[in-house]
Amino acid sequence: MKKRLLSAVLAAALSMTALTAVPTAVTAENTPETSASEETAQTKNYWIFYKNIDTSEIDTIVSQKTHDYQYSLYDTVSDQREIEKMVTDYYKRIRLDMLKEAFGKKSAEILAELGVEPSAAWCSQFTPSIVCSLTDEQYQKALNSDIITEINLYTPPDLQPATDIADALEKKEEILNAYTRSTDGKSLCDDYVKFDVVLNAGKDNRTDYLVVYGLKSKDDISKVKSQLDRKHFWENPTMELYSGVSLYDIAKSQRNRITPVIFVEDEALGWAFPVSVKEYSEQVGFDVSPYIISLGDGNGDYKIDALDASEALSLYSKVQTDNGGAYTAEQLKHLDVDKNGAVNALDASAILSYYAFTATGGEASLPDFLK
Repeated sequence: MKKRLLSAVLAAALSMTALTAVPTAVTAENTPETSASEETAQTKNYWIFYKNIDTSEIDTIVSQKTHDYQYSLYDTVSDQREIEKMVTDYYKRIRLDMLKEAFGKKSAEILAELGVEPSAAWCSQFTPSIVCSLTDEQYQKALNSDIITEINLYTPPDLQPATDIADALEKKEEILNAYTRSTDGKSLCDDYVKFDVVLNAGKDNRTDYLVVYGLKSKDDISKVKSQLDRKHFWENPTMELYSGVSLYDIAKSQRNRITPVIFVEDEALGWAFPVSVKEYSEQVGFDVSPYIISLGDGNGDYKIDALDASEALSLYSKVQTDNGGAYTAEQLKHLDVDKNGAVNALDASAILSYYAFTATGGEASLPDFLK
């Protein structure tokens, strides 16, 4: 069996553009599955990985189109922030369409080479991968193909929906074992990475979220994704990596889809235009605030401004004038920006300085700014 070029595949996954939870040609009901009863000696389901497409020409075309589109907006739109949002949406949309077309053509070529009907295969529109049944003869063709880098048996986990508290606890543990732990029970990720499971969430209450949190910066996301890829290959649905990014696996459970969602401490949700914790929580169907510590945001409005500096000073004054008064753990998480175990005028000054920095165009996070 040919050795998979793992680093290339992962790099490809991390460069894909925005996508919905499931590729348009696939639903939770028709995603390919493999079970022992369905397999024969001649036909099995395989996960096929092929060499990534060259996106340089796509990127050139998209950049030029986006440039032209941006300048066309100046005649009709005056708000710069609105222009930036429209340009970002336009860039994502046309690049996504071109990538879909390119991956579709490449998948069709491979299926034709193997002699597999397109209607009998699942072809990713965002990464170089295909799931389909192969006869022994087709399998040999795949092994001899110059463009195919790896072929694996496709065996998605079959997780049952939870019906009560005991079942929910059992299912959470089952999900953690299936997606975050090696066969000997050890975590696939570094010790600082934390996990939780939220069942029956999403707008339709049919998404089970594998919550990955405790990351210190967005640079940790690709590392964690690579570590989780040791057991399952996760598609990255966005152009950028950011706090709140979701990953998708073509495998499905009997009822719910498993969706890892990754949170970074002290980073706003969203990659270009941050959304509030409340707004994001409404989108995913569960409260994400326990998984994010917004350093410097003392009043909980998910902005860092002069009001937060005032909050720090008020808290400091209250504790100092209250005999035996003490800061709560929650207050320290948000307002002890220098991490010395107390909230004081220095913290308020740091918050105010950071607010002045961002108000004049600065783009670093508060922890990076303090460094």
